Amino acid sequence: MAQAISLPALPTPHQHHHHYAAPPSQRPSRGAYSPSLLRAESPISAALRAGDDSSFRDARFLLSLLRQCGDLLHGEAEKSPEAERTDIAAARRLAPQLHSLAVRAGHATREPHVACALADLLERLGRGASGRRLLAEGDGEDWKDAVLWNKQVAMLAEAGDWDGAIGAFREMRARGVAADGYACARALHACGRAGRRREGRAVHAHALRAGLVDAHPLVPGFLAGMYAEGADVAAATTVLLRTTGAGVVAWNAVIACCVRLGLVDDALELAGRMARDAETSAVAEPTLATWNTVLSGCARHGRDREALAVVGRMLEQGLSPDAATVSSLLKSVANSGFLGHGTEVHGFFLRHGLAPDAYTGTALVDMYAKCGRLDLAQRVFDGLEHRNLATWNSLVAGHANAGQFDRALELVETMKRHRLDPNVTTWNGLITGYAMNGLSSQAMLLLRQIKAAGVAPNVVSWTSLISGSCHSGDYQGSFTFFSEMQQDGVQPSLVTMLVLLRACAGLALLNKGKELHCFALRRAYDGEVVVSTALVDMYAKAGSLTSAKRVFGRVQGKNLVCCNAMLTGLAVHGQAHEAAALFHDMWRSGLKPDGITFTALLTACRSMGLVTEAWEYFDNMEAKYGVAPTAEHHACMVDLLARRGYLDEAMAFIERSPGEPGASSWGALLTGCAIHGNLDLAESAARHLFRLEPHNSANYLAMMSLYEQHRMFDEAESLKYAMKARGVDARPGWSWTQAGRSVHVFEVDGGSPPHPETPEIYGEMSRLVSQIRMVGYVPDTGCIAYDVPEEEKERLLLCHTEKLAVVYGLIRSDKSRAPVRVVKNTRMCRDCHEVIKHVSALCGRQIILRDASRFHHFVDGKCSCDDYW
Repeated sequence: MAQAISLPALPTPHQHHHHYAAPPSQRPSRGAYSPSLLRAESPISAALRAGDDSSFRDARFLLSLLRQCGDLLHGEAEKSPEAERTDIAAARRLAPQLHSLAVRAGHATREPHVACALADLLERLGRGASGRRLLAEGDGEDWKDAVLWNKQVAMLAEAGDWDGAIGAFREMRARGVAADGYACARALHACGRAGRRREGRAVHAHALRAGLVDAHPLVPGFLAGMYAEGADVAAATTVLLRTTGAGVVAWNAVIACCVRLGLVDDALELAGRMARDAETSAVAEPTLATWNTVLSGCARHGRDREALAVVGRMLEQGLSPDAATVSSLLKSVANSGFLGHGTEVHGFFLRHGLAPDAYTGTALVDMYAKCGRLDLAQRVFDGLEHRNLATWNSLVAGHANAGQFDRALELVETMKRHRLDPNVTTWNGLITGYAMNGLSSQAMLLLRQIKAAGVAPNVVSWTSLISGSCHSGDYQGSFTFFSEMQQDGVQPSLVTMLVLLRACAGLALLNKGKELHCFALRRAYDGEVVVSTALVDMYAKAGSLTSAKRVFGRVQGKNLVCCNAMLTGLAVHGQAHEAAALFHDMWRSGLKPDGITFTALLTACRSMGLVTEAWEYFDNMEAKYGVAPTAEHHACMVDLLARRGYLDEAMAFIERSPGEPGASSWGALLTGCAIHGNLDLAESAARHLFRLEPHNSANYLAMMSLYEQHRMFDEAESLKYAMKARGVDARPGWSWTQAGRSVHVFEVDGGSPPHPETPEIYGEMSRLVSQIRMVGYVPDTGCIAYDVPEEEKERLLLCHTEKLAVVYGLIRSDKSRAPVRVVKNTRMCRDCHEVIKHVSALCGRQIILRDASRFHHFVDGKCSCDDYW
């Protein structure tokens, strides 16, 4: 059959150095041909199937066939689906034969245009690696022309081989080959994603010299994106404003990059600038895609209030939200728990006749479930025509998180009856529910059961278990589960790292935190701002402020969350002046403070008793910085005033505060009254506290201590009976220190078995107390409110848990001379503070103690708090 085809005689490349040009009637035109030569019924297709390649050795004709084969894969708008499927099947069948023909004829490695067309075809067939390898090989480097070099750079970048694309671009420029706009755009993209700013600026310079920045439509977007990838949004914005060809696609590309990097404020600013300046300048007007990108960033990074404002700007512009808008907005509503906004979005969706598909329906179910309205979630679920596995999983997770495990398991069985097999996401929802409700043992049991049933728990399963334990305060359990996770061969994700760092911060486990830091370095997580923020928080709360500052100083593109973590760390360490300096640096850099920023600032002022500075920050919060004071900020001011002894002013501040004062404000006043011995105001504060939080034992104990200090033992006894009648259990006081890899806990009232080394601890304490007595230490028996003899009070002082933990830490770290680190869950008493100051001087050791108020750094007989805490 192949011999019956009528074709002109085609000379081979080995015999002639020119290319044959077919007559117009036979030569396919690149712009106008229809790829009919390769369809199943064509004679050429038949010849290829028969294996006759003698007629196809002309490079130009083979190039045409390769392009036609690629166009068959592209499809045509006017074709029927059946015709399109036929063409695609024909192309997939004939492409390997054309590939083989090009290789046998020698064109694949000696004819640049054939190589480019073949690489294109391979990429469309999903064999991009083969295409890239083809371009990299060949009969020497001289066979490559500009088209081939540009194609190689573009293909490497499109495949995510950033280093390969950058290397190929550098080599082609070294050989004097001109780069076209497409190659420049892809090289800029590779430089941005690989973090190669130096190479990116070199490509930028070449594009400027070649006039490609304004001439090629893709270059402005990728150029600005390259700078945005390095968090240099200012440079990216400058590129967009100075480039005449920077259309909405370029602006959207930079906004999308900001969203991906978590630079939500920059994304909001860029979109706002587009909307603001579109009418008065050459700035492109934001489209629905622009706002949807910003909205997805708000939803992904917890900027839920801003999400609502974004939708408002979209509506002001006259744009109608689509399903993607609604889904992102519902996610923000679900994250924030704003049920009212969620129902408004649902109503808007219905009023505009948008029929919920499986995607938006799942978002609605998820929103109502996370907002605690499982009845509405069920109603939406029942009304959905199309449900997928994700829809069922959202409802299961909602019931599990609410503690309704029977209903959640019932839904799982219903899924099975509907021929939907629960997947690992289904079980993860249940595991998370158990763990977040303090049922870690049940969560672990379920995890083992699904593992036995053949469902492999993934990193989300383990992270949910670890996170739930951390959420319920079982930090030690978090590390136990992490150890099992590693034994199971599951590698921790970035989210796992964040949860574990939070556990380290909660327990002040500095050594464990350092191990996680090393792990983050090995996995290259340290470049993520969110990980650096968690490290800053961990080091600060674990007592190593120097390490926290070092990590913070290395963070590129610091955002508000990162700065707030550093501010909070400075505050709990009593570094108010450094905190103020950082705040003003933030403000000058354009970061807008939020409520957490001012909580940290006011806490820092409280730690040093800076009343004037605190009033200045508080008064300017709303007027200058646009942040409305909350109950937490009012409580910080009350705490500062009360600790400084301005009790009447603190009381007056509470009385003129907007709304009903909360327990935090009255608690701060009670603490100040206890410090300064003001019984009248303390009783007033206590009455409010007993009403607001009747089961908080700390309020009863504070009043009992104050009564006993005033020798009002009958009143103290009455409070004891009141606690018993209300079923209030006193929170035990404890302190702990870490020795090696073990944590040693010392509790009040024998809450746990006595420490096995108790005799040695008390022996060493007696020795230390005897020595510091000789240099002026006098026991402060006023810290003991019990009606007992002075000798008994002195003995009771020796039983304070922080003293026991410090002495044990000194014993176990005597050889290493490392700082002794102690964590205490209540405020340290005056006597313990004095003893530890003397011991630090006597032993020449640094002692770092974190109590309920702040950190105390004891060195050479002095404390960082200057005896104010």
